[in-house]
Amino acid sequence: LARASWRSELANLAVEAKSPEALLENLFLRFLSRMPQRSEQDSFLPELKSGFEKRLTPLDQITEPVKPEPLRLVTWLNHVTPDANTIQQENENRAQRGPSPDPRLRPEWRETYEDIIWSLINHRDFVWMP
Repeated sequence: LARASWRSELANLAVEAKSPEALLENLFLRFLSRMPQRSEQDSFLPELKSGFEKRLTPLDQITEPVKPEPLRLVTWLNHVTPDANTIQQENENRAQRGPSPDPRLRPEWRETYEDIIWSLINHRDFVWMP
């Protein structure tokens, strides 16, 4: 949910951000529909600022994540075939692993960024609307 995955909106926000302050404001507006309070800025900005200038992986070091091969569908018609369970277990494993992180962001900075996103998702002001 909070992963800055390959070419996702969350990853693009971090890649295109002009400053840590602008990025934090953008995250608060997107997740909580308000600007961050001073105390929130004091908590989150030092973490975003740390490594912000070096958050991007050099272009010559970026390798696009490999998409796994699609699995055969398991339906009512073939659910009793011997490999149906194996296919469904692999689907579950892929879902638990989630999408690949965006290699444009250095892992140490990206993980901190994702922790901030997780904090906002778990904030009492957060309301999910489909």
